Amino acid sequence: MIRIKTHYLPLISALFVSAAMPLGAQISLSLSSKISYRQDKKSINFKGGSFDMDLVDGHVDSIFGCNDPNYFPPGYYIGICSPGTAGFLSSGSINGATIQRPYLVVTSLYPAIAIEPFKPQFVSLSAAPASGLPRPSGGFKDDSATVYYNLNTTSIQEYKITHYFLEREYAKSQRTKFTSEIVPGVYQYVFPAVDNSPSEDYVFRPAPISATIYPMVEGLANVNNTEQGVVFTSINNNKWSPKGFIELSYFRPNVIKWKGMNPDTVFAAVDNLYFSLRALRDPKNPQGSALVEREAMFPAFDNGGDSRVLLTSPYQTSFTVPPIFPSGMRAMVELQLQRDFQTGGVTYDFSSRKFQIPVMVVNRYTEYTDINFAKARGKDILSDPDKDGFNNLNEWILGSNGNDFASTPEPPTPAPYQAVNIVGGPTPIGSYYGFNVNVQTATNPKVAYLLQRSTDQGKTWQKFTEDDNWTVDRVTNVERNIVTTQIQVRSKIMVPDEQQVFTNPNWYIQPPGTLSDIYRVKITLKKNK
Repeated sequence: MIRIKTHYLPLISALFVSAAMPLGAQISLSLSSKISYRQDKKSINFKGGSFDMDLVDGHVDSIFGCNDPNYFPPGYYIGICSPGTAGFLSSGSINGATIQRPYLVVTSLYPAIAIEPFKPQFVSLSAAPASGLPRPSGGFKDDSATVYYNLNTTSIQEYKITHYFLEREYAKSQRTKFTSEIVPGVYQYVFPAVDNSPSEDYVFRPAPISATIYPMVEGLANVNNTEQGVVFTSINNNKWSPKGFIELSYFRPNVIKWKGMNPDTVFAAVDNLYFSLRALRDPKNPQGSALVEREAMFPAFDNGGDSRVLLTSPYQTSFTVPPIFPSGMRAMVELQLQRDFQTGGVTYDFSSRKFQIPVMVVNRYTEYTDINFAKARGKDILSDPDKDGFNNLNEWILGSNGNDFASTPEPPTPAPYQAVNIVGGPTPIGSYYGFNVNVQTATNPKVAYLLQRSTDQGKTWQKFTEDDNWTVDRVTNVERNIVTTQIQVRSKIMVPDEQQVFTNPNWYIQPPGTLSDIYRVKITLKKNK
C-alpha cells in the first residue's frame, strides 16, 4: 500500500472494519472529490464540483453485448456469445444488462459477503473531518442487483451484488459551500452487514468503514497573500479574441504552458495528468457551455474509453498541439489530474481536478507571410510579388505560396464521388458529381468567397450560382465535433435510364454542354461594418 505524508494531512490508518466483517471480501469503497475550473482573460472560475461515495461488494463479469431478452444455450450463437446465457438478472442492472435484457454470458461472479444489499436506509455518513458537511447523514442510493447462475446446470444459485452510492453536487455558484464542506481527512461510513441468519427478517448490524481523501491542487487563488494553484501561463501569443477564446495558430505548432502542480498537493506515485481538446456543446459560449463528455477533438482516436493523452509526469508544464485543425475550430483545452490511490485495504481516493481554457484556431495573414516571405518586400496582401496572376490574399486563403511562381491555387474541378463503392450493387446515398470548396473562417483579416465560372475558357467570368444543371450551397458540417463550412456544387443531371448499370436514383453525371466550363474561387477582403 502506498502511504503519503503531506504538510496538510498526517499519516492515517484509512480502513476501520468491524470484527464481524469477513476478511478478503470482494468489496471496495471509493471517495472522489471533483472540481472543474475554467480560465478566462481575467480570472480562474469554479465551474462546479461533486463529492462522490461508491461502495461495491461482489461483482459480475459478463460479455458486453451478449445480454438478450431470451435465454440461449451453449453453442447457440457463434462467436463470443457461444458459451450461452448462463446468468439471469432478476433485479437491478449490471454490466449493461437490465431486466428488459436479463440473460447474460457470465465469465466470473462473486457474491456480496460483507455488506447487505437493498438496504440503503441503513447507510450513513457517521463522522467526517471538521467542516460544514452535515453528519450523520443519509440519502444514499441503491443500485444493488440479484443474478441467478448457472442456468446451464441443475444447480442454479442466487448471487446478490451490493452497490451503494451518493453524488453530492455543487453548482458553479457554490464554491464557498464546497470548500467549507469537503476537506481532506477521514470519512466514516456505516453500512448494513450481511445477515446470514435463517430468518427472513433482516437484523441490522453496523459494518463501519473509514476512507480518506488527501489534498489536491486547486485552480489559481490568492491564499494568505500567496498565489497557489494551477493557471495556464502561455498559449501562442496569449491573444484573447473578442468572442472570449484564446487564439491558436493555424500554421504553427501551439505550445501550451501552465504552472502550479507542486509536490504538496500532487503525488507522482498516484496522480496522472492528462491533456485533451474538448468539444463545447455551445461553441458560442466559451465560459458557460458544457463539454461533450468523453469525446475529444484531440487526440482523435477512440480506444473505447476517454480520448486523452497521458503526460509523462503530473509535474509536466507544457504540451505542444500540432497545427492540424481547420481555421475557426473552437474547443476547450483541458488538463485533468486524476488520482488513483489505494488508501487502505478496500478503500480508494479517485479524486480529480479539471483545468480548462477555451481556444479558437485563427488563420492570420501575418503568420502566412512570416513563413513564406523571408524579407518584408512583397508582403502587401493585395500585391503579386511572384507575378503568377494571383495576389497574396488569394494565395494565402487558397493554400499556395505567394512567393513562388510555380505555386498557384488549384481550381475546383467537377468529378464523380461515390460514398462507398459497392461491387455488384447500386451507388449508395451520398454519392454525387461536383466539387467542394472548404471555407476558411476566423481569418485575420476577414475575407469573402466568390465562386465564379467561365464558359469561354477564362476570357470572361461570372458569379456561379444555382441553375438548371447545378446546385450551389453553403453547408456547415460537424465531424468529430469540429464544425466546418463548405461551398458544395452538385450536378442535377442523372444518368439516363438506358445507361444505368444499376437502378439507382442517386447517380449523377457531368451536365451536357458543360465539359469545357472552368471554375475558380475569388477571395476579397471583407469591408468593416
